[in-house]
Amino acid sequence: MARGSSFERGLSIPIQYCPQEAVYSAEVLRSVPINITFRRALVGNKLLDWQDLIGRIASINLQDDRDSFCWDLHSSGMFSVKSMYAYLINNGLKVSQDIWRLRIPLKVKIFIWFLRRGVILTKDNLAKRNWRGNRNCCYCSKLESIQHLFFDCVMAKALWRAIHMVLGLKPPTSTRNIFGAWHKQSGREFRSLLLIGAAAFCWSLGLIRNELVFDKCSPKSIL
Repeated sequence: MARGSSFERGLSIPIQYCPQEAVYSAEVLRSVPINITFRRALVGNKLLDWQDLIGRIASINLQDDRDSFCWDLHSSGMFSVKSMYAYLINNGLKVSQDIWRLRIPLKVKIFIWFLRRGVILTKDNLAKRNWRGNRNCCYCSKLESIQHLFFDCVMAKALWRAIHMVLGLKPPTSTRNIFGAWHKQSGREFRSLLLIGAAAFCWSLGLIRNELVFDKCSPKSIL
């Protein structure tokens, strides 16, 4: 069911306008016209949505048997993540497999996925959750954010520059750049290797930062 469809809007009408809060569907559908009243008259699009909803459920034959749930997206009638995933993909949802196909530990995949979504708990994101600590970067005096910690900080720039000198790879400028043009700068066969390298870099830099911020100790190593 598409979000914002007439069916979805129709379902919301009884909740918003019906004073009969403790009423069963069987009681409503038992009579013709259906036994339901509203606080105010339905007009315009709301009336059309309600009529559409009634038209959809008119053919449903209610029985006295025990209710049961049936998952229409699988032949067994049982829910499965695979069937839900297939439905979403087949209906236009774009899900990148770049991260999940990498041969790296799952915890690193999740970290990189969070990084890509911009929800790593850097100090700016912690502040959005009412954290009251020092918001400055542990490597310099500037405000810490994902962009700053992994790309703009003097520490990050120095390390990316070292990789550039050794491997000849141009430093990425943002997480969007890593998962976009940066990891595609070499041939297709090297894209996964570049993402693995970027994942290792960001994971290591994040671990060092956590040692400094939360453990209050000197990092065991730079990389």
